[in-house]
Amino acid sequence: MENSKDSNTIPGILKGPIRPVLIKLSLPIFFGMIVQVIYNVTDTFWVARIDLSDPSYMGGTAIVFPLIFFFMALGNGLQVGVSSLVARAIGENNSKILSTTAESGMLISFILSIFSLAIILPFSSQILSALGAKGNYYIHGLEYFKFIIPAGPVIFLSVIFSGILQGEGLMKYVMNSMIIGTVLNIILDPIFIFLMDLDVRGAALATVIAQTAAMIYIITVFIRNKSSIKIDWAVSNIKTKTIKNILAIGLPQSFALIIMSLSFFIFNKIVIGIDELALTAFALCGRFEQIMLMPAFAIGAAIVTIVGQNAGRGNFDRIRKIMKETWFLGLISVGILTAIIVIFAPWIFKPFTNVEKVLWYAVMQYRILGVSYLTALISITGRSFFQAIGYPMPALFLTLLRLILIALPIMLVLVYVFNLGMYGVWIGLLTASITSMFVAYFWVGRTINRLESGEITIH
Repeated sequence: MENSKDSNTIPGILKGPIRPVLIKLSLPIFFGMIVQVIYNVTDTFWVARIDLSDPSYMGGTAIVFPLIFFFMALGNGLQVGVSSLVARAIGENNSKILSTTAESGMLISFILSIFSLAIILPFSSQILSALGAKGNYYIHGLEYFKFIIPAGPVIFLSVIFSGILQGEGLMKYVMNSMIIGTVLNIILDPIFIFLMDLDVRGAALATVIAQTAAMIYIITVFIRNKSSIKIDWAVSNIKTKTIKNILAIGLPQSFALIIMSLSFFIFNKIVIGIDELALTAFALCGRFEQIMLMPAFAIGAAIVTIVGQNAGRGNFDRIRKIMKETWFLGLISVGILTAIIVIFAPWIFKPFTNVEKVLWYAVMQYRILGVSYLTALISITGRSFFQAIGYPMPALFLTLLRLILIALPIMLVLVYVFNLGMYGVWIGLLTASITSMFVAYFWVGRTINRLESGEITIH
């Protein structure tokens, strides 16, 4: 049993067998992600069925995805910053940080909400044009974007509370909020899209309503005192130091995801230049990509908690064992999911398109890039490790390395110099993923050695 000073920790995090607690914290996030993937597939299914012969509905929403990803990046950065700070503060028994995290985080979310509504929304049409949208792709993309943008402020507020719960290890409440949002979205999608005849606008509106319900639930967790961290809802708890600590981890994480968003923008431009149908397939594959990477992201979320609390306590040898166990479990789970989708790709994608060339592009992408999802597991969990110990810049560099420094140059050369078309895109992505895996693996090992020797310390 944990001692009295560990009252904020989940039993098993700081001592005892690693695999059970890793599975315990990963599974709720994994199940929540399964529900989200079901929603993504369902949402894609309904949007595609607005008109199966017109790929511009699905393609239009795909063009908007880099913009949506931008807001997701900001929200994810906030959540990672909060959860890492809370986890390390629990390990250090730092009550001052724990008592000021919520209100300080809410101020950040308020500022981001003003930015999204007052700055981004008025220029939505210009942004869509800059993304290369034309004709019906532009029309459907703009409709979707204008209706989805109000979800931004809701998500910014939700992630503050989810981050606190994740830092504590109370993953079941995070999972519950994910399930509430996605199940409600699944129910509302056909109602708004078809019964109310709102097409892509209905899909966006359903998302806003569902995310609002999820936010209300996550706030009630604190109102009902289910968390050991109390919130006073007081302006006096807004502390500059806490805000800086959140942003020190959150901003590099957001920037890393923004780099991903910008890279998707560039990749989309390259792909649509090859073939508009290839872009539709590229977007469809992006939705299913989440399935292969669910275990990686679920375990990555657990690592922020487990490694963060052990880092705060100085248990560096245990952190080494945690990472080894992470990679063992992750490679097995990601490998199984990848094998299933790669083998059955023709049948999996068939319900989403009647256009044979779109189906061919989608199947070929998964057949070529299948192994990259295994290598991505190492990179994703490696980034989570660095975030957990308070070193966000290596995590940022790993993202920059994979997408900008390796994938993009190779892609440009193979597509525009050697005229390899989509094969050039796929080879660029595969090469970058494999290279990043080796860098992440050796960098994590060396960092743990340096922590143990005292050469570097926890931030």
